[in-house]
Amino acid sequence: MSPRILLIGIIAMLIGCAMSKEMYLPDGSKGYNISCDGSANSMGNCFQKAGELCGSKGYYLLNREGQAIPFGTNVGSASVVLGGGSAGYVAQTGMMVTRSLFIKCKE
Repeated sequence: MSPRILLIGIIAMLIGCAMSKEMYLPDGSKGYNISCDGSANSMGNCFQKAGELCGSKGYYLLNREGQAIPFGTNVGSASVVLGGGSAGYVAQTGMMVTRSLFIKCKE
């Protein structure tokens, strides 16, 4: 397997997963920041991760954030020489999607 295909596979696995980070809230209690970024994810992945972290006791939803940021890149080049020529052009467009939940597990 080529390194490039392996790298693409690893990136695809990371993009499809919700990740959590333990944090402390202003009152000193423990909470979680759950992110499920990327177009392969949905807010449902964040809620599922919250359920896995807190179990049957449930959780308080402290904040919910998300945004879609469009991006684009254009590169152009052209050379004309007597008797021949060359040209090249690259265009990329897409959307960077971020989603996150801030929760506190019920006790």
